[in-house]
Amino acid sequence: MLLLTIVDVNSMGMVNNQTCSKSNDASINFTPFTEFYRVVLRGNFVYGSTSLSSNAGSGTITISGIPANASIVKAFLFWVEEDNDNASSGNFNGNPISGIKIAEDCTACWGTQRNALFYRDVTPFIAGNGTYNLSGFTALQCEPSSDGPEGATLVVVWCRNSEPVRTITIYTGDVETPITACLFSDYSWTHTNFTASNPVLDARYLVLVGNGQNFGEFANEYVYLNNNVITNTINGTTVPGNGPCENGSLWDAFGGNATSWIPANSTSATFRVNNVAAIDCWHPVVSVLSVTSVDAITHDCVTQISIDEQKDKPYIKISNKLLEISSNYDFEILSINGTKLFSYKSGNYRISLKSGVYILKYKNAHEKIVVK
Repeated sequence: MLLLTIVDVNSMGMVNNQTCSKSNDASINFTPFTEFYRVVLRGNFVYGSTSLSSNAGSGTITISGIPANASIVKAFLFWVEEDNDNASSGNFNGNPISGIKIAEDCTACWGTQRNALFYRDVTPFIAGNGTYNLSGFTALQCEPSSDGPEGATLVVVWCRNSEPVRTITIYTGDVETPITACLFSDYSWTHTNFTASNPVLDARYLVLVGNGQNFGEFANEYVYLNNNVITNTINGTTVPGNGPCENGSLWDAFGGNATSWIPANSTSATFRVNNVAAIDCWHPVVSVLSVTSVDAITHDCVTQISIDEQKDKPYIKISNKLLEISSNYDFEILSINGTKLFSYKSGNYRISLKSGVYILKYKNAHEKIVVK
């Protein structure tokens, strides 16, 4: 027997056994992605997520991966709401916060006025690794036109002097897919304002997508970075929870290593989404890219390191073109193109260098050095 499944692509998804409907406000289309935040520093970012829709407007976010002796530079809480009133508020670790709306699109699943992306700078409330509690947000119900949040993600930027220089960019927008729900089945945006190192020592990404539901559809809902597939499934399963309708958490956070995807010396990287399935409506809202770079530092770390803090890393200080190094291991200084310039035994050195970008190589590790 041949079983055919017929999908009405004009009304994707379902809320409480009712097919999805478009926004009540026909004037809302989408918000294109633009740069929200940029920093160049010796550090990186970490993140954690929760499904507010699965927990009646509450949730717990766990942050890990911030190294010892690192300082907190910035922390942003991002969340998306099925929205009717351009407002969203709750509590972050017991501290009242009101969301700042920075993007919106033509919601296709709950029949509210819009999808809205909110954020709040919560840097003063971040102490480092640990759990952070969200509470008091409106509970999203499994019924059309219900107002409430889908999910939330905390992005924390940290700094430590032993790290290579990285440029971190955060882009925000709100683009509902597929085209039968709003304007796009295929959409791309490009991170710029960085120059990758040569070689690229490390690159990492994060993409946040709202309203993914699990209908058992085929694995053909795509997110790409520089034409490399990040995922082919967007169904609210990367962040735990069943959502108000018991079919996915409505919040996905796709993060990973992109070192091999970013060409040396590159100055841009392109994210792309493609909703080939057209069975479920979903919308990307935030992308984060971190890449080792040759850009000028915009934030100096407030913490110092010594060789006793991490014996595998040398102590490095640069002042007036004089490089001070204390290393427990033999090391080499290379040009930015990888050509060996100097070799040294373990010990303490004061080395005079011309202005430029160099690579310090030690114990199968690399550290970029910028001499101004």
